Amino acid sequence: MHPMQDELSHMVQAGLPGAFVYIENADGTSRFFTAGVADVITGRRMTPDSRYRVGSTTKTFTAVVTLQLIVAGQLAFEQTVQQWLPELPVPNAENLTIEHLLRMRSGLFDFVDDPSLLSLDANLKPHRLQDVVQLGISQPSRFLPGSRFEYCNTNYCVLEMIIERATGNSLQKELQDRILKPLGMSYSWYPADDDLSLPEPYIRGYEHTNNGWRECSQVFFGRGDGALISTALDQSRFFRALLGGKLLPDALLTQMMTIVYDDPPADELYGLGLIADPLPIGTVWGHSGDGYGYNNYAYLHRETGRFVVAMINGSYGFTVPSGGVDQRPHFSTHLKTLAFSPE
Repeated sequence: MHPMQDELSHMVQAGLPGAFVYIENADGTSRFFTAGVADVITGRRMTPDSRYRVGSTTKTFTAVVTLQLIVAGQLAFEQTVQQWLPELPVPNAENLTIEHLLRMRSGLFDFVDDPSLLSLDANLKPHRLQDVVQLGISQPSRFLPGSRFEYCNTNYCVLEMIIERATGNSLQKELQDRILKPLGMSYSWYPADDDLSLPEPYIRGYEHTNNGWRECSQVFFGRGDGALISTALDQSRFFRALLGGKLLPDALLTQMMTIVYDDPPADELYGLGLIADPLPIGTVWGHSGDGYGYNNYAYLHRETGRFVVAMINGSYGFTVPSGGVDQRPHFSTHLKTLAFSPE
């Protein structure tokens, strides 16, 4: 048995409904490893073109739209939230810039931590963009803009509002016109904020409960911070185009990959909607995402051209209680290193 297949089989034997790893090399050759199922009722298996919720991997897409608007002169890094959304009572809006939002250095409260959203049942209904932004800006600022890094989903929902104000179009249309259609990502979709459905056939997401696995595919995954539905193949098209310089000018891509370091170091190496993951084989670039039912990992090793998507369709809760231990399943450094290592 291939070591990757063995790793995934162990994960499923430990209780997860299913998992896959898709590996694509620079020459287009690929391998697909999977264990468990996409649907516990029918026993249907996962495939590279199976749709599912990619979660915060969406942030890289939202960032690219924002950066393309900067290239076009419709937005600028130093413009403030107050300039674009003067009607919103955003903390520190007069000093909070588009770059702060992109780099997760805004100081805004993360709406997913609001008590009203801390249960699965609360997320089994849609939430409007305006409503989740209101949850994020109704709390006091956690720190002054730019002073440090803190991961915050509210940032990318505010960016969605700015994109829509600057273009007069929905983020759905901007993503379709700028990324999904030009790259031939025909299996990817950014849904409206009243739509929690997924196009069939799709990988079901499951939350672990005291009574076993509960399907939660029709679940709120955020907006510009996490709502995208995609596939392993489509994510490969996107990240290869982005990190290959086809979506942004080289100078802006370099800026996107530039990390602002804090002392003490932040828990993630975050650029402009892009994460650097330092592995033993070298640094890979992409963005992970998780939520109720799904955990996604999509990264490219630029030096070798190898791209990896890994996905789990079972969760053990989404948020971690203050002071608690994170028991959610994640792809280990060992598994990620194995995926990027030469055959």
